[in-house]
Amino acid sequence: MTGGSDRLLVALVAPFAWSLPSAVNQHVAGLARALRARGHLPLVVASSDLPEEQTRMRALFRRTRGRLGEVLAAYRADGTVDPLLLPSLGSGPLTPDEGVPVVPVGFSFPVRLNGSLVNLGLPVDITSRLEKLMLAADFDLVHVHEPLAPSVSFTALREARSPVVATFHLTPVAVAAYEMGESVLGRFFSRLDARVVTFAEAGRILEELYPGEYQVVSCGTEIDSESARELESEAPVGTVAPIFRSWPHGLYVYRGDGRRAYRALLRVLLSEFPADIGQLVVALHRPSVERWVPRSLPRRLRSKIALVEFTSPAELGSWYRSAAFAILPFLGGEWLCTGLAEAAVTACPVVGPDLPPVRDYLEKKDVEGVLAGPLGAVFTPSESGSLAGAIAAVMAQTAAAVPGEPGGSSPETRLQPAQVGSPHSMRRVAERLETLYWDTLKATRAARAQVGRTPAAVRSLHVRGIGEESPRRRLREAALATKPDWINADLHLHSNYSRDSTNSVATILRVAREVGLGAIAIADHNEIKGALLAREMADGDPFVIVAEEIKTEEGEVIGLFLEEFIPKGLSFDRTVSLIKEQGGLVYIPHPFDALRKTPSYRTLVDNLHRIDVIEVYNAKVALSSFNLGAERFAAKYNLVAGAGSDAHVPQAIGTAMLRMPRFHDQQSFMAALWEADIVARRKSLLYLQSLKLLRTTLDRVLPED
Repeated sequence: MTGGSDRLLVALVAPFAWSLPSAVNQHVAGLARALRARGHLPLVVASSDLPEEQTRMRALFRRTRGRLGEVLAAYRADGTVDPLLLPSLGSGPLTPDEGVPVVPVGFSFPVRLNGSLVNLGLPVDITSRLEKLMLAADFDLVHVHEPLAPSVSFTALREARSPVVATFHLTPVAVAAYEMGESVLGRFFSRLDARVVTFAEAGRILEELYPGEYQVVSCGTEIDSESARELESEAPVGTVAPIFRSWPHGLYVYRGDGRRAYRALLRVLLSEFPADIGQLVVALHRPSVERWVPRSLPRRLRSKIALVEFTSPAELGSWYRSAAFAILPFLGGEWLCTGLAEAAVTACPVVGPDLPPVRDYLEKKDVEGVLAGPLGAVFTPSESGSLAGAIAAVMAQTAAAVPGEPGGSSPETRLQPAQVGSPHSMRRVAERLETLYWDTLKATRAARAQVGRTPAAVRSLHVRGIGEESPRRRLREAALATKPDWINADLHLHSNYSRDSTNSVATILRVAREVGLGAIAIADHNEIKGALLAREMADGDPFVIVAEEIKTEEGEVIGLFLEEFIPKGLSFDRTVSLIKEQGGLVYIPHPFDALRKTPSYRTLVDNLHRIDVIEVYNAKVALSSFNLGAERFAAKYNLVAGAGSDAHVPQAIGTAMLRMPRFHDQQSFMAALWEADIVARRKSLLYLQSLKLLRTTLDRVLPED
């Protein structure tokens, strides 16, 4: 793993503009701090519209003299954070002195969905930068948050070269996006290696749209019992809120674009101010107020409502602990789960709208399934008197829980705040996610973890501008370099034993020697006779791997080092088993070629432990993006990479090769692949396909002389 066996380099990808207040952004920032405190190397990826952040982005990603590769290498090696990686002051919920890198990858655009307006980073602006970042950083794991399309998170899911964990926060804008974009998201959903939701009902909602296993992990809060004690020692409850004229009092927190909910709350309070409380404290989030100015207090409520301000979540600890209850965001919204977490760690009773997160919380089940017994009640925002009734119910619960305190409890007799080990504490959230990270890596890379390195051939032929030499120049130099006992190998050839090829075995061997191939794999379609004949005729020059490209029910798979024919038309699982039974290696050709039938992404992931080689460069594919998708997959799951010309005519032989150490059997072949580099000598696909057409079709219909 990166920088040591117990330290992870994790990309935390936020979908919304980093400079705007957001519950998801606050969670990502808190998680980054907690992971950093645990010795890991988090890096936040987001969009930003601030000029100073755009300047920093250009310096990182400039095609020539860009510093992305350099600064990331230092961070990955020993945790050194170059100033260029640090966010500018006031650019988001993380400050430069906290030492957590934030990489801006593009601009954001306002999008309105489900009654909410959010700023998303769109793929048209960020795709190339994300590709460069994923390649340069070589993350151990990518954690995307709210992967709705289009956004930075969704694009990171597509471009990832590392296992991917996704957290679904089910913000209002996301709920609409997941329903509307089911057909789009569904195609990429199998690329998620682990899925997290922040409340139990969210898993059931998503299960109907995208079946799968979901783990419930609270969104968490950085307010915990330790910070609460620190605040108490600095400012005792009696001096924290001198504005209070009487006990008990309630708390309402205004964050994000909560203007509609705040207006609705004020209308209800104007019509009927709850008789059970003397005052309501409204805590205003300064960054939110600067962007979204809330409605001023009506004159009739000015004596009943006290306004206070805060910047960081830690400042809210004293207000939650001194309140008799907290009113959650009146109409729900993205901050609903955050409010629940804050109330949980401070043992503050809650009054919330009748929505799934609140019901989950009050049904005496915490996020670990343990009986929690929180105090609280729900109200219906549209029903007159519902809020007052819910507050009365909570006050009655509190009085029953703390005998001798009629009409509500004082701060001195309140139930004690939850311990740091609460599942809603950000420390505990980070612990649980860290465990999930390791489990995900174990499940996706366990079979190859002992290797401890990345296959050389996975280094991209396609991506430029990460502050290093041109990949093609490096590979050309590698091909020309004199290395003792290194050879060129083409792992995907066809002889005339394939119906769509006219290459005779003798022609293949002659051309292979002419172009300097030291090894070839003849993989005819559903046939092995040509490969056996070639091995006999070649007599070791070149080394011939007996192979077969087998058509399964789910797509094509190649068996290498075979001795017996395998019939077509079997299931993928059965075909792979037959390859393994005779000591062969499983090689997946052109796995993401959308113009051919290929095994599904899910099938490949489920068989990672049995797949030996992924073909990341096939000279015959129509679009380079097909090869790029295979390259990402091999890098993501640490699979060794293969390459082949897929030649059906002599002119195509050697158009894609591997430069690798000489080998003589399966074991030495696999060891050599870890050192191999791809050498591409691609010719015009139109030219090669025309030759194939002439040789395999026209000569069968034209009359002979």
